[in-house]
Amino acid sequence: MRKNWKNKLLGLVILLLPFTFSACKDKHGTGTEAAHAMEYTCPMHPQIVQDKPGSCPICGMDLVAKQTANAPAAAVPTDLNYLLQPANQTVISSIQTTHPVQEKVENEITMNGVVTYDTRRQYMIPARFGGRIEKLYVKFNYQPVRKGQKLYDIYSPELVTAQKELLYLLQNDPGNSALISGARQKLRLLGATEGQIRQLARMGRESYTFPVFSPYNGYVLDPAVNAAPTVAPSAAAAGSSGDGMGGMGGGAAPAGGAASGASTSSAAGQGGGFAIREGMYVTTGQALLKVVDASQVWAQFNVPGGLVGQLKKGTPVTITFNQLPGKTLQSAVLLVEPVFEANENFARVRASLPAQGNSALIGQVITGKASYSTGSALWIPKEAVLDLGTQSVAFLKVDGVFKPVPVQVGQRADGRVEVVQGLTAQDVIAVNAQFLVDSESFIRVEDTNR
Repeated sequence: MRKNWKNKLLGLVILLLPFTFSACKDKHGTGTEAAHAMEYTCPMHPQIVQDKPGSCPICGMDLVAKQTANAPAAAVPTDLNYLLQPANQTVISSIQTTHPVQEKVENEITMNGVVTYDTRRQYMIPARFGGRIEKLYVKFNYQPVRKGQKLYDIYSPELVTAQKELLYLLQNDPGNSALISGARQKLRLLGATEGQIRQLARMGRESYTFPVFSPYNGYVLDPAVNAAPTVAPSAAAAGSSGDGMGGMGGGAAPAGGAASGASTSSAAGQGGGFAIREGMYVTTGQALLKVVDASQVWAQFNVPGGLVGQLKKGTPVTITFNQLPGKTLQSAVLLVEPVFEANENFARVRASLPAQGNSALIGQVITGKASYSTGSALWIPKEAVLDLGTQSVAFLKVDGVFKPVPVQVGQRADGRVEVVQGLTAQDVIAVNAQFLVDSESFIRVEDTNR
């Protein structure tokens, strides 16, 4: 009986022995594979990778364990306490504090811009009747002209017929005042002046070439020329050409001392003549010439979209000329135009700039300053706000310790930030929010929204 029991025990040991060796082998193999899976690299030379700890053969630094790509990320806490340094690393008594201040703040906007033409003073001269240009009296772009100056002579069969009709009535039916008045009115509508009509009646014969006069003062341009320089969306131009209209054209000064200069124009008008030529046929309504009156010009500025709300029509603007230190002019905002250009949102602000007696050149770089009041608001130092990208945080002192609280900020002025929501005037906050932040809190975190 005893011998039988011993035989059964020996058989059980022999049966379990292979499983014991297999478990040890599996355990040993798993550990070996885990050890081989760990890699070590140099922080300064990531191309150095080893399967065991050691030193970098290049710089001698200790190798560190390489984090695998599927390593779990740290979860974002539900509160903002992860921003704070540990209490044993912060001397609370040494942190400067302040109160939000409820007050009105006077702020100043500095705007870069250029001098440009007043688009309301650009006039097109079309052909009022078809015909052939016999003689052209203006030769080049930016040539100054005055009101009543002869621009070109034109032959027009339509105009010759209208003259003959008036002469026939005057010679054969002088008592028919209704028809004679209608014939005179037809010539007026075709562009004839009262002096030309009286001369026609006095001479008694028609003229086959009809002179056309300028109805405006200013500078004559080809209609294809863009006479308005612009400032880039992100910043004002670095400088102006300084050549003036004299450099672009004939070099004459504007009539009445108007501003001169043109820094930009289309390729068709760069130092050249006009599209129309002597001997060319034109049709009724065709744009032949353009006259720009520079007796009144604009100061045009680009303003960031965040400051547009502080400017409105009538806001005073002090204008200084970058090339003329000490020279300033007072003006006011005439137009605030929202613009989206070159993937930027901004506003184009225009102010009137009298050109009489000024040496301003079209395209000259200028600087404008506009002052405004923010109204009553809650203000704190800009260093007291920590921008986390998706939200702004201030550190509120509660029972001797600091607690991070989210705040909604508004406009900025004079090194301060407006607090729209999140604080009151009775709160005590840290002056320097960055001083309280634990640098180790800005690590790769897991997006809990996924």
